[in-house]
Amino acid sequence: MSSLLKRISSFIYTPKEEVSVEEVSVEEDQIPPQDVTVPDCNNCVSECDEHQTYPSYLQLDTDSPLLGSMSPYGRHFMISTAQCDWAERIEEDEGTLAAELHALIKADPMPWRTFITNTSHIPNHSTTVHCSMDIIILPDNIVVGNVTADDAQTIYEIFVKRPLPEEPVNIQKEFESVDLKEMGVYPNPYDSMILICSHRKRDKRCGITAPILNREFDHVLRELDIHDGEGGTAVLMVSHIGGHKFAGNIICYINKGQTGIWYGRVKTCHCHSIVEETIIKGKVIKDLYRGCMTHSFNYNKCNKLKW
Repeated sequence: MSSLLKRISSFIYTPKEEVSVEEVSVEEDQIPPQDVTVPDCNNCVSECDEHQTYPSYLQLDTDSPLLGSMSPYGRHFMISTAQCDWAERIEEDEGTLAAELHALIKADPMPWRTFITNTSHIPNHSTTVHCSMDIIILPDNIVVGNVTADDAQTIYEIFVKRPLPEEPVNIQKEFESVDLKEMGVYPNPYDSMILICSHRKRDKRCGITAPILNREFDHVLRELDIHDGEGGTAVLMVSHIGGHKFAGNIICYINKGQTGIWYGRVKTCHCHSIVEETIIKGKVIKDLYRGCMTHSFNYNKCNKLKW
């Protein structure tokens, strides 16, 4: 693993415009290509009346390097719970799908990290089985419907153990002969997704900042005439993703779920730039960048940015 690490110089701009250099170690896969990177975020220079600010009592880290502050992962399972807050540790919430999946993966992990979260997404394909949920799976870019906690072993065998996709998944070809019981597999209807950590029971900083960001992203999307249905952009609340001190924390999924970009220290004044630069143009905002889903930039392996 050490051979995959690259010493990166992270440039942090202080309020006095002095430059300090702090070295961080990250896997080379986490460094985006230069041609998809935006060095600066066109946010408000100072406090303004247009954007809502966070409460002053929140203790937020404004100094530590963001790059390397998340754990890279190969696949993301997003469980549609239709809720915005959950038990403090979803992996210990006995009897839930999240807890059952966590236990199976802990006992027999994949070569890559498997990331599991709950989300506020309302199930669309879980109508025939009592208390069932949808799971959105990326980078496969599929939705599995009619899933209950009792199906955790089946989900593990069929979807967790699948090799990471190198091309778009052909649902009919790959799952027509698989025994899915009552479950069904469907294409992810969203072109892009914005996930906002709202896990208040885990840390109030994300619980407080998330609703504020949600309102602003909703405003920006409506302003830019980007709809939230099929073919549009979904804005969802998500359980703990790590880095409470960097709240607001978000994940942007673009390129049909193939690219997952993590941002920290996101404020309402950043929302327009995130939608315009990342969601629409596919660019990475360097000032806010924490890391990415593994292989997010495989389509462009050259011209890595010197951080």
